[in-house]
Amino acid sequence: MAWNNRDKLQEGRLRGYLGAVARNKAFQRLRSMQETLPLEESIIVIEEESVEDETQKRDDALLLEKALSMLDRQQRELFVRHYYYGQTVKEAAEEMQVNPSTAKSWLARGREKLKEILEKEGYTV
Repeated sequence: MAWNNRDKLQEGRLRGYLGAVARNKAFQRLRSMQETLPLEESIIVIEEESVEDETQKRDDALLLEKALSMLDRQQRELFVRHYYYGQTVKEAAEEMQVNPSTAKSWLARGREKLKEILEKEGYTV
């Protein structure tokens, strides 16, 4: 995609362009999955990193996405609300219309399941 638009790119702006492309692809992916949690643009921070760091982060993100996809929809939504958006368990539970103790149980079971999945993939948790 960047190669096809190389004539439009401004010098020194490749990182921002690629970040915007990645963000838009993520939005498209969420819409295609019919998820109801929009990502906030202000949360995305683009830092200068080496190619190896970026590759490792991408691999880690894919593994985490795979692991999260193994959770049921409500557990996954709770994880995103709590760990990505920073909502308290109480806030997330209220918005999801579940009991806070139920939400805490979902998080605990979800963490255990994610730990098992990540360990199977060779990550030490």
